[in-house]
Amino acid sequence: MRAPLFAFCLLPLPLLAQSNAVPGLDVSTYDLVDATVYGRRGPAFPGGEIGINLGHSMCNSGTTFIPWVGNSGGVMVPTFPRIASLLARESDGRMVQVSGKSYCKHSRVAFNFTGGPCGTCQSGPSQTWRPSCSDVYSSGFSGSGSLGPTTEIDPWLGTWNPVGSYFDRGDPEVAPPANTDGVMSPINWGGDPIKNRMIVAEVDLEKPGAVFWGQVWVSVIGESGDNRNNNATTRQAVFTRSGTTYSAAVTGAPIVTSVLTRWTGASTALGRNGYDDGHFMVGVKVTGPVQGLWHYEYAIHNLDNHRGGAAFRIPICPTARVTNVGFRDIDRNLLNEWQFSRTANELAWQAPASNPQDWNTIYNVWFDSDAAPLPGTFAIDQARIGPGALSVAVASSVPGQLWHEYLGAGCGAPTATFAAVGQPTTPNPNYALRVQGAPSSLALMVLTFAGANTTLGNGCRQWIDTTQVAGTLLVNTDASGSATWSLPVPAAFPPLDLFGQAAVFVPGGPVLGELVLSSALRVRVGGIGCP
Repeated sequence: MRAPLFAFCLLPLPLLAQSNAVPGLDVSTYDLVDATVYGRRGPAFPGGEIGINLGHSMCNSGTTFIPWVGNSGGVMVPTFPRIASLLARESDGRMVQVSGKSYCKHSRVAFNFTGGPCGTCQSGPSQTWRPSCSDVYSSGFSGSGSLGPTTEIDPWLGTWNPVGSYFDRGDPEVAPPANTDGVMSPINWGGDPIKNRMIVAEVDLEKPGAVFWGQVWVSVIGESGDNRNNNATTRQAVFTRSGTTYSAAVTGAPIVTSVLTRWTGASTALGRNGYDDGHFMVGVKVTGPVQGLWHYEYAIHNLDNHRGGAAFRIPICPTARVTNVGFRDIDRNLLNEWQFSRTANELAWQAPASNPQDWNTIYNVWFDSDAAPLPGTFAIDQARIGPGALSVAVASSVPGQLWHEYLGAGCGAPTATFAAVGQPTTPNPNYALRVQGAPSSLALMVLTFAGANTTLGNGCRQWIDTTQVAGTLLVNTDASGSATWSLPVPAAFPPLDLFGQAAVFVPGGPVLGELVLSSALRVRVGGIGCP
């Protein structure tokens, strides 16, 4: 009986490991060397689009001789790096991708240079990328010839099947069986100067004050996901226009990082589908509050996730207000926009089947909310069937702190609002409440210990319980219609909910004689999270 037990003990146990990871394999990029504009096509300026390509430099930073074979006996062999690129624009507080779903470079020949930060290039077998060796491609060399669609590549495993691929089928497609024999077929550019390159609309380059960032990313078969923090390099790109002709250059220092980390004032975090699929990076920038509303900007970068994104989900306080909702992808097709929905405690953007977020793309969502940011989780549902979980979680800031709960609108004209100045944290010596209504009018600001929902004349609603008054202040609004009530919050103040509304007395007012009621708030002094 001991032998079977011993054999059982030697059976392999499940391991947390990427299915094709090769120990010691680590590739990196270290420079984005230049940028070239190849020409334009389409309607008259600025209604056309231009073609761009980026040069790159990269290292074999690991200890493994990486197979690098492009052709064997006339048949394509897929053991070589592929380099994807994109162009992003930062403007008006937002970071967006302005290049389309670009083709990527199939780098079929290993050069094994010594140079850059790679170290001393090792000697070794031919048709390999040797440890500490570099490979440098100018934008002109990188942008010519072997440019294939990113959609044919599994970016997580680094694999590509040449049989039936774009290069196998040819362009225009050759007749069977040559379109599925694994032998490269002719690619006819057809006189199109920007075909298969990074394509950017001219209007996207004409944004005043915009800053542009290029990114290159190297992908190889078998690199562990744990070693990919050095696969992307970004650098600022500058575009100059003379008449209707653009030229491009790079400036500043290259940084080994995702382009989202270049977004001014934003924070970023990575998430991935365990050891089964690749990474998403989520950047978030929260500003405000302005008139009681925070503005949330999210940029989602699919770095190397093969199954792609099908939905973005953000938790939110159930009673929080949400306005100014938006979405942006990398095309201008209004028929494939992701659709927004809200449930009690979640905001969601859902993709149609025709528009998942594939790798090497950045999508954006944004909205305004009266819920302030707290650490939380941004969830990305996977688009395709495959190994791993149904969703990828990324740490982010989410609208999870509702200090001021909007109770409802007021009535009368001109419209009056009841808002806060700052947050009722403990302590906050500068906290205040503000009424905004008719200029140079008398206003009564009221706080109560309980709320109400009482219908008054002409459909007006009173949202405060005037039998439980906590405090009142009679003020005159200034020439802009504003008046402030200073309410310092001491350090030792216990959590407390107060309900506030204001009445503005306007000569000749149409509601209740001269009375205009403001909107109302529930003020959560020292409150944490959602009500």
